Order: sequence, then C-alpha cells, then structure tokens
Amino acid sequence: MIDELIRRYGKYMGGINYEKVLNDLMSEEDRLREIERRLIGMETGPQINYEVMRKLERRQLVLKYMELKSQETGMLELIKELKIRGYTKAEVTKAMRRLRKIRRQIRIIKQELKLINGEHTNATKGLKTDVFND
Repeated sequence: MIDELIRRYGKYMGGINYEKVLNDLMSEEDRLREIERRLIGMETGPQINYEVMRKLERRQLVLKYMELKSQETGMLELIKELKIRGYTKAEVTKAMRRLRKIRRQIRIIKQELKLINGEHTNATKGLKTDVFND
C-alpha cells in the first residue's frame, strides 16, 4: 500500500526521491526478516571465527612492533651520529621527538598485545568469579 502511494504521488512530494524511499523500505523489510529468522533460531549468513580474527590481530601487532623496534634502533643510531658530528641542538631535538613518538607507539602496541593475549590487570587478579559453585 505504501509502495503504491509513493509511486503514485512521489513526483508531487517536493523533491523526495521516491525510488530511494522504496529501496530503503525494501531493505528495511529484509532487515526485519533477518531479525525474525534469528529470533526463530535459524542460522543465517557467514559466522565470524573470533579466534582466527584474534590471531590475525595479534600477528599484525607483532609485525608492527618489530617494525617500530627497528625504527627505534635506527633513530638511536641517528641521534648518536648527530651528536658525534656536532649538529645543532635543534636537529638533535627533532630526532629525539621522533624517537619519543616511536616509543609511544611501541607502548600502545604492547598494551594492545596484552589485551589480546588475555592478560588481566592487577585489579582483576584474585577476584572470585565463580561464586555460585563454592
């Protein structure tokens, strides 16, 4: 019924793109059918394997960590070279800022790796989680 109204009076609705409205209504119906199927209990669509995703994320972080460590080593060598050759303090400071940025990124990646690996913080250590079976 709504489809018919939109088709019939769409051109009089002051610039509303009635084809887009119809497409949105159709996608809304499809989405509601999908929710209905899930409520009924039918498995639909591809299932996400979270363990594989976690391994991929871990691998990406380790690779980024290794890259940043090599950049850190190169930057330390650069700073030593700048000091030895007597470059200005401004140039050495600029290199040290870059080194700080790299080290900050390394710290962030270490924290993310700890979260992915499931290491708990000190706040959660020793807490009882299974209080009903004691």
